Amino acid sequence: MAAGLVFPSLMLVGFIYLFSDVIRNAGSVTLPPIARGTIALFWLFGVFLATQRVVSARPRIDAEPLMLTTISPRTAAGGLVLAETLRVLAYLALPVVVLTGSVVYLFGSLLSVLILPLTAVLFGLSAVLIGMVLGYAVALVIATSPFVAKHKTVLGGIAVLVAMGGYLLMTLPQFGGFGQESLAVLPVGWFVDIAVIGTPVQGSMVRAAVAVGGSLLIAIVGIALIEYEATRFWFTDPVSGYEDAQSESGPLDTEPNGTRTALADAIAPAGVPAGISQPTRRVAQWSLLRTRRDPRRLNFLLLPVVMVGSGVINVGLQATSSWTVFAPAAAVLLPWMAGATFAMNPFGDEGTVLPVTLLSIPGSAYVRGLMLPGVLFGAPLVVLVTGAAALVRGFQLPVVLGLVGIGILATSVAVTSAPAVGLWFPRFSAISIGQSREVIPPRLLTTAVHFLSVTIPATFLALLLLEPQLAQTLLAGIVGYLPAALLQLISGGDGGILSVTGMWFHSLGTAIESVTVEMFQISASSVLILGAVIVAVVSYRFAIRRFDTYSPSM
Repeated sequence: MAAGLVFPSLMLVGFIYLFSDVIRNAGSVTLPPIARGTIALFWLFGVFLATQRVVSARPRIDAEPLMLTTISPRTAAGGLVLAETLRVLAYLALPVVVLTGSVVYLFGSLLSVLILPLTAVLFGLSAVLIGMVLGYAVALVIATSPFVAKHKTVLGGIAVLVAMGGYLLMTLPQFGGFGQESLAVLPVGWFVDIAVIGTPVQGSMVRAAVAVGGSLLIAIVGIALIEYEATRFWFTDPVSGYEDAQSESGPLDTEPNGTRTALADAIAPAGVPAGISQPTRRVAQWSLLRTRRDPRRLNFLLLPVVMVGSGVINVGLQATSSWTVFAPAAAVLLPWMAGATFAMNPFGDEGTVLPVTLLSIPGSAYVRGLMLPGVLFGAPLVVLVTGAAALVRGFQLPVVLGLVGIGILATSVAVTSAPAVGLWFPRFSAISIGQSREVIPPRLLTTAVHFLSVTIPATFLALLLLEPQLAQTLLAGIVGYLPAALLQLISGGDGGILSVTGMWFHSLGTAIESVTVEMFQISASSVLILGAVIVAVVSYRFAIRRFDTYSPSM
């Protein structure tokens, strides 16, 4: 995670280097409200992450029976607080070092060498403590309330949507009517008043004192609350929320042969048609049940959806109608989610029963079972949302049908390629010791390969339908002019093989632009559609072969 801030830190170094004279000559400035609001927003986001980690990944301590019989719960809770705080500080370390060095370089403020790291510690510690207090409170409610335990998937999804929706409203003031400066009144944004002490930026010493005093108060009260909540949680027998499932739903459903279908009742009201062969149906039901009872396995979907979704909203707000962007975005993103939700780490999801699964079911039935939830629930959602968004936008019927067709085609690629990449790159252990020991997430490589292989061709296909001229220009630039410019820059215009290769790429871009728009639209669309069909067929056959030939390492 810390490595993800290397590039932003390097950008900050470059910015400071280029504009150092301008910044020094700016003189004394007053700290703007948006700075406090931005820090407050980051703090709230950190609290959300800390809360989610406690609820989903780290509600209990390692070797719990041994630890709780040899040390006090206070020691165990204190160790978890310390560990989470150190993780946050490790994440913040590089930006803090770069920012401290930049301030000292610009203003010669040696006091910042102490002030900025202190601010980072208070910021991280307070966010971790509040997040852990909320996290253990939620975990305790789940452990003691049958209703919450049974519906934690739905409730958790609503909580995530509310949190992400609030974050987007703050980062997009033109959409929600209020921006980050609205959060400047929160004391958690006043950490920046501490950070600017000793610099030409004029903050408020009163706010800085409140931030320091509030952080100390949070430390004292937060540690006490965490100890109390964690102790109650660790020594409480959790409810599952499924003890009375039979009494609530009535008699168990039966198959035509009279077999009790406990799996069908467990995933109700979702269901798998009885006409599908039993092995395939059982795999699909298990996939649905795992997702329903433990939504933590879907956390890997959040980052791509939030990143791309925020970009889509930004573009939509700049367009004449947001539905202009939302309709093709639905045709691109929803198919990926339909494929990725249930089949990104099949071998890892099987856990210790993987050898039994490999011996008890044919590969074709297993792969079809992994694909089935995406087809049954993902494809109708893609059609309904994409079609509705396109109709609301006012697209003509051929365009509406084209977008729906793109969504269906992308869904077929997504649901067939997800088992293929998931079976090829399985993960059998957590990412690190800081992650959940119960849910094994897919590899980052798996998620990235699947996301890019589905969304990039689908996006280009949607662009060919809506803006073929723009699609042609983009392809000519990416395939032709951009490589040509880079090669010419590297060669320095001195000729040689690099210069010749650059001229070839330039001629390729020119050739692409010389084709008529109609011909380019038809030929490029045909290539993408044919490629999608080939990828779907090859992925399906490859996944079956991978399952049939796989041998677990001992």
